[in-house]
Amino acid sequence: MSMSYNVTYLKSLQAVRERSHRVYELAQRGQLEHFEFDESKIDDVADYVLSLVHRDYASIASVPPHGRWRSYCVKTPEGDRDLVAEHVLKWKASDVSEWECARRVIDLIMVSVLIDAGAGANWHYEDELGVFERTEGLGIAALRMFERGVFSSHPHNPFQADARALLVLSDTDVARGFQVTDSNPLLGCANRAQLLRNLGRALSNGSRYFGGKCACNNHPARPGFMLDYLSGCTEAPLVVSIDDVWDVVIDGLACVWPAGRTQLDGVALGDVWVCDTLDVGSDSERQRADTLVPFHKLSQWLAWSLLEVVVKLGKLKVSGTEKLTGLPEYRNGGLLVDMGVLTLSPADLARGLRDGSSVPVFEGGDAVIVEWRAMTVALLDKIADRIKAKCGLPSDQLPDMFLARVLEGGTWKAGRELAARMRPTTKDPPIDIISDGTLF
Repeated sequence: MSMSYNVTYLKSLQAVRERSHRVYELAQRGQLEHFEFDESKIDDVADYVLSLVHRDYASIASVPPHGRWRSYCVKTPEGDRDLVAEHVLKWKASDVSEWECARRVIDLIMVSVLIDAGAGANWHYEDELGVFERTEGLGIAALRMFERGVFSSHPHNPFQADARALLVLSDTDVARGFQVTDSNPLLGCANRAQLLRNLGRALSNGSRYFGGKCACNNHPARPGFMLDYLSGCTEAPLVVSIDDVWDVVIDGLACVWPAGRTQLDGVALGDVWVCDTLDVGSDSERQRADTLVPFHKLSQWLAWSLLEVVVKLGKLKVSGTEKLTGLPEYRNGGLLVDMGVLTLSPADLARGLRDGSSVPVFEGGDAVIVEWRAMTVALLDKIADRIKAKCGLPSDQLPDMFLARVLEGGTWKAGRELAARMRPTTKDPPIDIISDGTLF
């Protein structure tokens, strides 16, 4: 088995699911290193998530898919507003083509997702629509920067993100856009700015994906030009494979992620980590590769988010979306801890409690976090299977992107609501991660 095979495999969606389910199989045998696993409580989680679906929607079929667009559907005193849809209507009224509208929304979504790592409990964003925190605040801040042309080099069109503008984006530009001050600190703000500059470099180097049919000196590379690439990948009329979307994300954006993370055969792998649960005690390169668990969380969050735009505005169908996994982040994972499916070991609990923190805190690459995230991926599959059985719909009436609807309806919401109920002061998850602005 060559290293090139290992690298290719570890960048695949298949590997995310397979490696996480290997950890799950060990959990069933009581062989986790850092958590106790109570399989009997999975049904309780599924029932709770389904209760939220019934509270907020008619059925699971009515739940929109999980994606960044949801951050732009906001409640105001005047009623619910879809800020992205409002822009699309304005653009069309100004004779902007539907294809270019789709490109613009992809530009926004890609920038917005890449800065959507954990903001921390002490940051907020003040807007004319209200005060927003965490992921919603990051999303609204990204939208306002997009509207002001912070990501655009076009002198007359602020509504794009392009390589030329992103490459020269400063830390100060980003801090100002996020309203960062000493009293309003954002975790990893400088690292978020670097991610956006890295995006500019990826766009410049990725002409295959981001060059577009009209890319030239007057039309610098943009995320939205990936739509032109995908339109040339159709396996049937207007049908594109999720594999092609994933190629754009995982290969086209490879240089976005910090190079100092896990490497194999000289290749930086991104959101891939050593999992000591899988360690068989060998120092060989091949055995080391077998202990690596990929998550590609922000990449998958981006893929889920792009699908909605590609389908809704690009008018393409995407096959194979079931290959995407649930997102291993602190809301989905926190739900599993707060409902007793996973219980942190006493030794790790003591190690994680530091500096007077009310919950245990670990670095993103800590063995506790890696095991927690792997179990989250696998358990989200199990919860989705339970909800399929419990939701009352026959198999031929189950909606597409089912897992994305479970996340939205859903596990992410359940994790957030439980955190707010159990830790109302901070609303933090039961296990906290030291965020560098590039992981969660």
